[in-house]
Amino acid sequence: MCYNKSMKMEKWINKFIGGVCSVYEANMFCFMPDDEVITFTYDEPTEANSEWKKFLKESFNFDLTNENVFTMSILHELGHHYTVDLFTDEEWTEQATEKALENVADSEYCQAYFNLPIEKKATEYAVSAYKQNETAMRKWNHRFNCAIRHYEKTHKIKSSLLTKF
Repeated sequence: MCYNKSMKMEKWINKFIGGVCSVYEANMFCFMPDDEVITFTYDEPTEANSEWKKFLKESFNFDLTNENVFTMSILHELGHHYTVDLFTDEEWTEQATEKALENVADSEYCQAYFNLPIEKKATEYAVSAYKQNETAMRKWNHRFNCAIRHYEKTHKIKSSLLTKF
């Protein structure tokens, strides 16, 4: 089965992450530590994904593709949940101020963002979780991508997550 139309993406993600956080659709992928909330989007900037792809390859020898970008993005946000206690509240606040990924067209800016300790640790978690569970991850890639295609069809939009980057 490709996609259960009665199950919203939020429920698919919640099932994927084991219900450890609340999940909501928003305009970006994000983890909010105070509320234990993960947000997701259907329309991530292609430039940011291109830069993240480069970072993942250079830092972790991981290949980000259109097939796994959504899964990896959720795993990254889940990584924040599991690594939040490695940083003090002051470190989170300081890095959160720095980390607004606003200039996705600037490669140097993106690489500095991805190398912030809270970001790099969450990515490390995501890569490790993906590599340790590759068979299951491929199934989730398929489910999420089917859900994105269903969203595209019902909302008559084209998701950047399925666009080559």
